[in-house]
Amino acid sequence: MMTDPEGASPNGDLVLEVLGVSRQFGAVRALTDVSFDCRAGEVHAVVGENGSGKSTLLGIASGFVSPDLGTVQIGGRPLRRDSPALARKLGLAMAYQDTSLVLAEPVKNNLFLATPPEQRPPFWRRKKWARKLLSGFDLDLELFPDAPAGALTLADRQLFEVAKALVSDPLVLLLDEPTTALGPHEVEALHRTLAACRDRGVGVVYVSHRLPEVLEIADRITVLRDGRSQGTFDAREVTEHELVDLIVGRPFAAAFPPPAPRDGEPEDVLVLDGLQGQSFGPVSFTLKRGEIVGIAGAEGNGQPQLFDCLAGRQPPRAGRVVCAGRELMLISTHEPVRAGIMLLPGDRQVEALMPVLGVRANSTIQSLKRFGMLGFLRRRKERRAVERLIQQLEIRTPSLEQPTQFLSGGNQQKVAVSRTFLREPNVILAYEPTQGVDVGSRFDIYAALRSRSDAGAALLVKSSDPLELSGLCDRVLVMSRGQIVEEIPGDELNELRIVEAIVRGPGMSRAGRSPLGVAMPKAPSRGAP
Repeated sequence: MMTDPEGASPNGDLVLEVLGVSRQFGAVRALTDVSFDCRAGEVHAVVGENGSGKSTLLGIASGFVSPDLGTVQIGGRPLRRDSPALARKLGLAMAYQDTSLVLAEPVKNNLFLATPPEQRPPFWRRKKWARKLLSGFDLDLELFPDAPAGALTLADRQLFEVAKALVSDPLVLLLDEPTTALGPHEVEALHRTLAACRDRGVGVVYVSHRLPEVLEIADRITVLRDGRSQGTFDAREVTEHELVDLIVGRPFAAAFPPPAPRDGEPEDVLVLDGLQGQSFGPVSFTLKRGEIVGIAGAEGNGQPQLFDCLAGRQPPRAGRVVCAGRELMLISTHEPVRAGIMLLPGDRQVEALMPVLGVRANSTIQSLKRFGMLGFLRRRKERRAVERLIQQLEIRTPSLEQPTQFLSGGNQQKVAVSRTFLREPNVILAYEPTQGVDVGSRFDIYAALRSRSDAGAALLVKSSDPLELSGLCDRVLVMSRGQIVEEIPGDELNELRIVEAIVRGPGMSRAGRSPLGVAMPKAPSRGAP
């Protein structure tokens, strides 16, 4: 641990104090009288919706943002001015969600630039030095030090950003959404690194909206809502449901809206009969109009291939698919769209949205005929429709033309969902519909998906979150080795029942890990806090 000029703090002392800070940007009050601290040798998580003030709090703590009121102390010494260089000198390091890498430069040079001058090696020893420093981060060290930072995967860039921040051996490390680009194995690697930091006496401030990860790694948790602190809690004494209540300001039970009452037996809208494709099959099941059916299972058991096949992105090898009475060949993406099958892909940035285009264009791209007349686009009608969607889905955007790349993850996902409101789909294929989305936006997306089912669409939802499946779905199908091995009816749905079904199946995860990459559920009851 870095030595403080006036003596290193013993384990348990405060390494970061943010006292009574307030900050206003124009008419928006980002923080109001927020106090927060982090001790040496602890992981202190900060959670809240997008716009709750988390990033502003980190900006003030790291010297990038000047508070209107309040003070910051690092290692017991005041941060007398808004200066990132001074914060680093006092012992603070920060790993950014949007990495601070020089993408054209090799990894070893990025590491060299992030190192205090007195700790830098001779020029000719950079590669060996970088390899040694990075050896504990589960990175590809054969080519890693010489590789341009821009050639790394998003996961490796994020892990390297954390490694770079630790080079200075800080008193306190700030992490802003460090697992956004990481899969379950990378998250485990990061958590091992943070556990080692905690053992060395480093204080870690961990900002994330992934509550199962927060409960797994954190010692204390501070909740922000609308720029105000809702309190700090011992992570061992608070549940995920209680955190959600604090974050969104309404009971967790309200997260999952109930289905609308229906008269009579709904018709079959999608029928799969012995469908086989790459890495899955044979699969047979039926979706009824107006129901939401979940797909559960350990990763790598054919779920993405099944969705790709139904969306026409991967041809089937055998079997039949009937949608609304029409048998489909599934040899292109056009046929499912004409039959009323819409896909909400898991990777919204690459597959669902055109990030440089605005909210309006992304919302209406598949429904332009609705706004046309005699070959001309009626822009006023289009704008009115999108304005209604923005209000209905509570999309936070400064204008209809705001490029979606500048929206939060939750608002980006709402824009993708909004396309289904401008069509009358028979089936919606939703693959990880709330991945990378904050808690408040999840509530809005759940309501949007349920409204689509109430309007008559059938939804097939693949999710790695058993809580989400148990609360949102009317029944759940469990996949293992490419096949449906169990169906869980609605009156039996809960987190524990889903996880047990996955673990009992032949496709359980390797190395004893949780099959869904999340913490085991604490509450077995459906939708109950």
